[in-house]
Amino acid sequence: MKIKIYRGTKEIGGTCVEITADNGKILWIDLGVPLSTTNPDTSYRNNKVDALLISHPHQDHFGLMESVGSEVPVYIGQVSEDLIKATKRFLGIDPPLCNFQRLTPWKEIKILDTFKVYSYLVDHSSPEGLAFLIEVDGKRVFYSGDFRSTGRKGFLYDRMISNPPKNINLLLIEGTMVERSKQEYETEAEVERAITDIVMNQQNMTFVVSAAQNIDRFCSVFTACLKANKMLIIDVYTAFVLELVSKMSNRLPTIDAHRILVYNPKSQMDKVTEEEFVDFVTRVNTKALHNGVFVKPEKFVYFLRFPQKKFVNALFTTNKNNVNLIYSQWGGYLKERYKVPSTDTINKLKVQKNINFSHIHTSGHAPVEELIELAKAISPEKIVPIHTENPTKMKLEFAAAGLANVELWDDGLEYSL
Repeated sequence: MKIKIYRGTKEIGGTCVEITADNGKILWIDLGVPLSTTNPDTSYRNNKVDALLISHPHQDHFGLMESVGSEVPVYIGQVSEDLIKATKRFLGIDPPLCNFQRLTPWKEIKILDTFKVYSYLVDHSSPEGLAFLIEVDGKRVFYSGDFRSTGRKGFLYDRMISNPPKNINLLLIEGTMVERSKQEYETEAEVERAITDIVMNQQNMTFVVSAAQNIDRFCSVFTACLKANKMLIIDVYTAFVLELVSKMSNRLPTIDAHRILVYNPKSQMDKVTEEEFVDFVTRVNTKALHNGVFVKPEKFVYFLRFPQKKFVNALFTTNKNNVNLIYSQWGGYLKERYKVPSTDTINKLKVQKNINFSHIHTSGHAPVEELIELAKAISPEKIVPIHTENPTKMKLEFAAAGLANVELWDDGLEYSL
């Protein structure tokens, strides 16, 4: 077996790993869009590949998957596939022309009559994050994907520590948090408490800026609204996402929940005009946002991806109190290097005198201590850092904890196992 990491040995995002079996069959793990523009070369995406695994529906892991063409099988979880298609739908982009095949957590499949793949569901800021155990040519590789222990599925991390995969020859383990400073909020429970405190005491509307697909964060905001007796406003896209993810968990609140209202602009409603969405559209219209938001804005919380400055300022016409703006995403997105569409708007609003700005967020990634704990539990022959900006620091941290089998690989080089 031979392994090549096309990118990810010294950066976060753009992950792509290649495993070549002795019979020549080639399996890729993830094919993501790079987060940084430092190295724009993604020409490797046009290389020969026989099958592709997608660990979860974040752009830095799946964003280039259509490059493999419509013939190569792309193995992915059902919820992940649905969420990717939903994003493209609401962006007005055609659905991906991929040969999707199904991955199911806790089940083994055989790919190309060559690779045995077992999928582990992990705790991450995506509702369906997977880690993979891949067996081929008598060797076993464990790919951690993105994971943590501090979210609403933290029990999955505990389960893996108590019953880890055995006889692993190579552990490819993410190291996102190695270079990032200690978080003010370490767990989703702490995030929920902080948001609840603000919502309980709000004198005007509260805006929570977060990714619609961060279901843990949505649940934290929804719970805060229940405790504070507030109404939660979501948009049509978020409502659509909740419908999809509720297939995975019937305990997830949807638009039918008592405290939810839906902002339903025509631009979003035009994305769900097909007959199959008649029931969804009817339910959205039944829960449509009303003008009460301007009469008593202190009764409402808005969970959204992009605050409209005009709407925010309009709230001051009937309520002169400050509006709360909670930024609930990675702080790096507010910097020029990782700029996103909402960056300029947030940065302007956060310094406005009648805005109470808070950054309340916890990462979807494990801190170094948990990376070490997992590596010790798995006890592989070799450990290779991936999805990290500082593999050297990661190696030193692991060595200090008694793990001397960390190897630092380079992008684009082939290694034998």
